[in-house]
Amino acid sequence: MILRKRIESIPKYESVRGSLEGNRFYKTPLGFMPSVTTILRDDKKFEPWRKYVGEKKANTILQQASARGTWTHDSSEQYLLTGAIPDYHYIYQPWWNSMKPFLDCIDHTLMTEGCLWNADRYAGAADCIAYISNSNEMFPDADPNEPVLIDFKTANKPIEGSKLYNYELQVSAYIKAANYVYRDEGLVIKRGLIACAVPDHNIQLFHIDRDDVNQLYAHFIEKIEDWHAKYFTPKELPIDVSD
Repeated sequence: MILRKRIESIPKYESVRGSLEGNRFYKTPLGFMPSVTTILRDDKKFEPWRKYVGEKKANTILQQASARGTWTHDSSEQYLLTGAIPDYHYIYQPWWNSMKPFLDCIDHTLMTEGCLWNADRYAGAADCIAYISNSNEMFPDADPNEPVLIDFKTANKPIEGSKLYNYELQVSAYIKAANYVYRDEGLVIKRGLIACAVPDHNIQLFHIDRDDVNQLYAHFIEKIEDWHAKYFTPKELPIDVSD
C-alpha cells in the first residue's frame, strides 16, 4: 500500500445561491453557475407518474421526500462535526438507524455542505469530504489516508437503475469540482461513495472508483453542453439562500 500524507483541513466555501425560472445557480468566483442537480434534472420523466397518482399526492410525496432528505443531511453533518445525536421525530428514526453505522466509520471529516465549482461551467454543494477508517467490518480495505467524496441519500426502498446512475453522475461532477477548487491545497479525490439510508435495511453503499469517475464525468460534460445550449446563465441574480 502506498502511504499518503493526509491533508487535515481545507477551507469551506459557503453556498450562496439563487433561482431563476426553476433553475438554481450558485455564486462562485467564476460568476453564477448552474447547479449540478439543475443540469441533471429531467422534469419530463415525472409526468407519467404525476398523472398516475395525481398532482396533489405527487406534490405531497415529493415534499415529504425533500423534508426527509434535508433532515438526514443536517443530522449527519451535526453528528460528524459534533458527535451529538440529533433530535428527531419518530418518523425519521428508520433512516437514522440505517445511516448511523456508516457515519461511525468516518474517521476524519474535511468538509460538509461546502460550495464547489468548476471551470466547466457548473457548481454545487457537496455533502461531505472525509477519510474513512479501515478498523471496521464495513470498510476493511479502506485507505485511511485517501479522501473520499460522500453523497448522502435517502429512499423508501433500495435504489437501482436510472436513479442510481443519476446519483453517480452527480458524485463524479462534485469530485471534479472539488479537485478544481482545492487544487492549490493539494487535495486529490479519486473515489466517491453514495450512502443511501433505507428503512429497515442496512445502508446501501455504492463505490465509484477513479475509472468510473472519469467515464461518468465524460457523460456529465455532455449534459453540461446540452443544458447551456438550452438555457442562459444570468450575470446577476437575487440571492434567495445563503448558508
